[in-house]
Amino acid sequence: MELSEALFSLVHAVRSNMKQEIKQLAIDLSPMHLKSLKVISIIDDCTGQKLADFMGRDKAQINRLIKELVNQELITKTDNVNDKRSHLLTLSVKGVEIIGLFRTAEKCVFNKMVNDIPTEKIDDFIQLIQILKNNLIK
Repeated sequence: MELSEALFSLVHAVRSNMKQEIKQLAIDLSPMHLKSLKVISIIDDCTGQKLADFMGRDKAQINRLIKELVNQELITKTDNVNDKRSHLLTLSVKGVEIIGLFRTAEKCVFNKMVNDIPTEKIDDFIQLIQILKNNLIK
């Protein structure tokens, strides 16, 4: 098997398993919404621009997404005291609840994926992924 086939196969298997886990949780959100919630939960002083940069999406698309997440009461926007032109994004109580469920589903998928693989091999794989990614960024 070639590298490209192996990577695409792995990504497809992870996505399929994540979709199944999310479906079982009855979370009625798209993968993009869930990924956005996760990113908002890990970025300090998250703004729309930081979210757009992290996700590699254009600002207009992210602004529409933010509006949907606010309307669904999954995030809150507050004035950014350091930059009056932007708002800080934080998870609401409902958003924290959903991201907790998502992380549980994610953990389940990844635990299943690494079952019977020694920790040192997983560490080596993570290092290899970082090298591959850095080679593409150069």
